[in-house]
Amino acid sequence: MGRVAPLVVALFVPLFYFPGSPLPAQTNGDDMRIRIGVTAGGIGSIGASVEFLWGSRSVDVNLGTFSFREVSLAVTGKQYFGGGDLRPFVGVGLWGIVGSTGEEGEQTGKALILRIPVGGDWELTRRHHLGGSVAVSEGLWIDRADPEDDTPISRRPIPLPGFYYRFEP
Repeated sequence: MGRVAPLVVALFVPLFYFPGSPLPAQTNGDDMRIRIGVTAGGIGSIGASVEFLWGSRSVDVNLGTFSFREVSLAVTGKQYFGGGDLRPFVGVGLWGIVGSTGEEGEQTGKALILRIPVGGDWELTRRHHLGGSVAVSEGLWIDRADPEDDTPISRRPIPLPGFYYRFEP
């Protein structure tokens, strides 16, 4: 975590605390909007997402799975840039995963992962959006399913691509 902490601070401070004027596509009185959708890649092979937007900022809640023997939940704060149909974004969040191999008598394994996605969101029409990102992910904590396995968590950052389709009701 030591080498990732400066990167998190460098991204987190400008995302949520940097004072500045609104972007062209937002106003000071922007209300919250919601987008719901499906995901592929990232925290799971398949998943569902709900994104809460306020102007150019959002909180993205994503639920996914790789093999239906585990479940992943990621909560990510994002900052969008620009005002056109294609808007880049950067974010920071946490990803938790719980699962097992399904073998008789096996415990459940758990992990907590830091994720920093960078990507783009394309507005196809006023209510339909496609997007993609690459999230650099680094393990923070792990409780392995095998009590005999005391291998330490890998601190190597891993880039994971992900894609989504979202609809704004």
